[in-house]
Amino acid sequence: MSFSSDEKLYEDFVKCDETVFDEKAIGNSIRNILLTPLGSMPGKPEFGSRLLEVPFSPNDDSTRILATRVVYEALVRWEKRIIFLGLVIHQKENTIKLNIKYRFKDSSFTGSLGLDLLQ
Repeated sequence: MSFSSDEKLYEDFVKCDETVFDEKAIGNSIRNILLTPLGSMPGKPEFGSRLLEVPFSPNDDSTRILATRVVYEALVRWEKRIIFLGLVIHQKENTIKLNIKYRFKDSSFTGSLGLDLLQ
């Protein structure tokens, strides 16, 4: 089997310099940012968040404020395609459910992402 030099082997990489603005791509990016502990990514030690360090045991205002701050700081720094609108936290048994609300920049489209963390 042979390929000509003008044949495109990987269609996904043809336009790799373009920014993707769809909800699935942004959802994946938000998950990656929030679930990557700071210092764990070789070559990018500042990438990620401290979300997994936030103690969720006391379900009180200070915990919610701390979690919201951690999520906000990470998304503002690493996800330039959105504007962070808020975070809702629900604790249920041994699971913490986060609902992250955002808006696409330069658009009125809003989205949300649910993220479950086990305690």
